Amino acid sequence: MDIITENKQIYNKNNDNLSNLSTLLKIKVAGDGCELFDYNLPTPHTYKRFDSNEYTIEYLLNGVFWTKQSNNFLNEILLRFNISMNIKNIETKTVKDKPNAYELKLFSSSSNLKSLSKVIHKPNTEKYEDSIFWGIKLFVETYIGQNEGFVAYSTLENYAFTHYVDLAKDKSTLRAKCRSVWNYYNDREWQTDRKYIKKNKEEVMANRLENITKLNEERKIKTEIKIKAAIDYLNKTDKKITAKAIGEFTKLNKNTLTKYKDLWKKKL
Repeated sequence: MDIITENKQIYNKNNDNLSNLSTLLKIKVAGDGCELFDYNLPTPHTYKRFDSNEYTIEYLLNGVFWTKQSNNFLNEILLRFNISMNIKNIETKTVKDKPNAYELKLFSSSSNLKSLSKVIHKPNTEKYEDSIFWGIKLFVETYIGQNEGFVAYSTLENYAFTHYVDLAKDKSTLRAKCRSVWNYYNDREWQTDRKYIKKNKEEVMANRLENITKLNEERKIKTEIKIKAAIDYLNKTDKKITAKAIGEFTKLNKNTLTKYKDLWKKKL
């Protein structure tokens, strides 16, 4: 459910006066807390630390965000948090609290949160005002730069659903954005600076086959590592090496273990 629908349902249910409502922004961050100073953020209304590497902050924002323009502004600020900090989760909730609430524009005018327009080029047309799309595209470009190429579709979709599922219109729309971005870079052979050159069907299929082969090889290596780790654990704990025991340790299914039986049966 998007925040506009959620806000309206709460308003209709409680028949609250709009002037009494505000928005609670809850952000879970992986970090040591210095991010608040690095990005010149306002003092949070609440700050809770779970351990040395993770904490949660809450901001009370003045008003609700029901119009398309105000909702887009809110989403833009949330995306700026995502591309600036290592965000684990972001939640928004309509509440009745009002004291000391911040204006949302404070996060745009005073903070040092990264701007999408500065991080990645966007043509100045209404067609490119989809901030979720550009957030996903930025993730892919960053991933390509750090890993020198191919991004598995599952990796892209996992990222999108972790960060934007509550901001998107619905899950189908979010998946469509993922497919659009993935196809864009797949057609350019996973290079951020390569122009699109239309290929014939044979070239497209060959490129996809190459990527699938690479992905399968990566999966094979990861599976072998899991099985070897399970075998080492069973040996150290003097437990019998069986398909069931390995499956319980690795969470691999029976069919997968059968494919790799030569790897673990020789240890029997």
